[in-house]
Amino acid sequence: MGYFGRSWELGKTSWRVLRKDKELLWLPVLGGLAALIIAGVVFGLIVLIDYDPAIGWSDFEVSGGSRWLVFLGVIASTIAVYFFQGALVHGARERLTGGDPTVASAIRGASGRFGTIAVWAIIAVVVGIIINSIQAAARDRAGFAGALLGGLLDLAWRVMTFLVMPIIIAERVGAFRALGRSKDLLRRTWGENLIAQAGLSIVGFVLMAPGLLIAIFLGTGPLGVFGVIVGGLLMILGAVVASALSAVYQTALYEYATTGESPAEFAEVDLGRSFGHRDRRSNWGQPGRYRT
Repeated sequence: MGYFGRSWELGKTSWRVLRKDKELLWLPVLGGLAALIIAGVVFGLIVLIDYDPAIGWSDFEVSGGSRWLVFLGVIASTIAVYFFQGALVHGARERLTGGDPTVASAIRGASGRFGTIAVWAIIAVVVGIIINSIQAAARDRAGFAGALLGGLLDLAWRVMTFLVMPIIIAERVGAFRALGRSKDLLRRTWGENLIAQAGLSIVGFVLMAPGLLIAIFLGTGPLGVFGVIVGGLLMILGAVVASALSAVYQTALYEYATTGESPAEFAEVDLGRSFGHRDRRSNWGQPGRYRT
């Protein structure tokens, strides 16, 4: 079976795991809602600060002070999304290590790591801004080649940080140490993980494709508004499921990388070939099993 075939099998196995705790799907939904609420509050504050009824919306400009408010809003929204992502990873790990997670237990587990998750979210925002700036500059100077180089830089960052959240949740280390730990676990298996992430991206696209097609074809017809709403909701549902599958998959890979053994739910999937050599183990030893 090829790399993409194995990624598809891992996606299906992750779904079978998730079906045992479907309530965990609420976690990415809650993260998205929290981010939207924060964005709404920030927008309202900017309007209060910068909107001038005498000028109206046509010449509305965001002031320098409000730009800092936007930056803080982005950080706060990212912290919210990452917190619920951490809760999802906690719930997935609880299931994979023999527990029976609930939304409450997952949130409780992530709450104990809130400070580290917040630091990691800030790091991710700052690095994301830097990468976007490099991408824009490279694209302006070198066109397609620059855009490709910038895309590779972004991909390298995502690969290097692939296991940061499971490490933060399971090993209770700081954000910078978790980043180094993730790089250590992945540095000899970057090829396999590149393909795995690409495969999961394809799975996510497949899940969101029906909603996209409905929005495109019905959105321009007599059922325009209805088509856009239904298509948009289906796309959101697909994104939620894809996010949850990715969290389960990340957690399973983390368990395999640190113990050398696949979780029982992944026994029929060749995680060894997905992650690297079958006998490769972390030189950090084996972390303890699930901790509340």
